[in-house]
Parts: sequence; C-alpha cells; structure tokens
Amino acid sequence: MFAVSGVMQIETGQGRWTVPPQRALWVPPQQPHAIQMLSCTEMRTVYFQPPLIEQCAGFIRRNEVHALVAAPLIKELVLGLFDLQRSQDMRYLMVQLLLHALGETGYLPIYLPMPSDARLRSTLIQLIADNSWFLPIAEVACLAAMSERTFTRHFTQEVGLSFRVWRQRARIIASLDLLASNHSVKSIAHTLGFMSPAAYSAAFREILGCAPTMFCETGQRRA
Repeated sequence: MFAVSGVMQIETGQGRWTVPPQRALWVPPQQPHAIQMLSCTEMRTVYFQPPLIEQCAGFIRRNEVHALVAAPLIKELVLGLFDLQRSQDMRYLMVQLLLHALGETGYLPIYLPMPSDARLRSTLIQLIADNSWFLPIAEVACLAAMSERTFTRHFTQEVGLSFRVWRQRARIIASLDLLASNHSVKSIAHTLGFMSPAAYSAAFREILGCAPTMFCETGQRRA
C-alpha cells in the first residue's frame, strides 16, 4: 500500500502503522487489516501472486508487516503498473523489479504496538481519538477499569513498553498526520502537549531518526 499523498492508518491485531505521503506498507498474505484515511489521501495498492513472492523470497521480509520509504524507483514502478497502455510482459517485469526494490529500501519505525486485552485496547484507542495525552496513568487505568498497578503490569506485559514510552511514541506518530497537513512544528508541539518545538523535534528525532522538517522534505523530494 503506497500513499501518493495524504496519511493512512493501517491497523492489524498487533498494532497500528501510520503511513505518511511517499511512504508504503507491506502487508503479508492472509493478514487481516483495516485502513483508515487520516487526511485527503490518494493511494495505490499492489497485490502480488504467492508464486511470485516465493521467487523473490530472499529480497523481502514477506511474513512481517513493515513500513518503508518509497524511493523514486518504487514510486515509478507502482504508478507505472496502473498505466493500462503497458503490456502484460512489461508489467510482469516491473512487478519483479518492484519486489527486488522493496527488499533494498529502508524501513520506517512508525509501528505502534497495541495490547490484545480488550479493556486496554479500547482505552488506548479512545486516548488517541480524543487526543488525550495529558491524563495521569491513574486516570487511564480507571478508564480501563483497573488499578494503576494492575494496568501498569498488564500494559508492559502485552505491549513490551512502559505506558510513558508508548504514549511518547503514540504522540510522535500522531504528529505525522499534522505534518502532512502542513501544520507548523510550533503548532504541532502545542497541540500534542510538548513543552516547546525543540522538545517535540528532539522526541521526533529520537524515534524516527530525523527532524520533523527533514522528514517532510524527504517526502517532498520523492514526490
């Protein structure tokens, strides 16, 4: 799934992936998932026949959902496959090349793990939907009908992160939609409750490996 423009959110039983413009997500066969458009989005989806995936098994992480940077070659191949003037032989070669290219591109750490426990999961979904980043852990635990101690223990066991670390990651991933909508770093920092634009940029860099402005510029250069 390739986001030509806009931001997509893909959810599986394990977690959520927020896919900004000019990025893509690989979803293995037989993986149940749901797609939500977080902004005005144009996307392309390419389906691969299993035998073809088997042929290129050494080039892709075929059994794992993962996000990746859509390099210019990947973008042109994906868009080219929707050109009805191309012959079937040409499309077949393009698909093979696309699978090889996917195996060489970098991965994006835009995965947000989600718990399987229904109470925890519904509480986190509510926090994200309401943009409620300031609630103390005690109040979050109350929403999940748990004591703070029980919530903390179950959350860490299921998610593999502390709630504070997860919330920081969730805020950064939530900011991708705002970045794609051309909000300023200052306004995003204020909306998501960071003490300053510098604090937001530092947290963004720690999780995604670059500054927010650089992340946007990378997508624009590939557009």
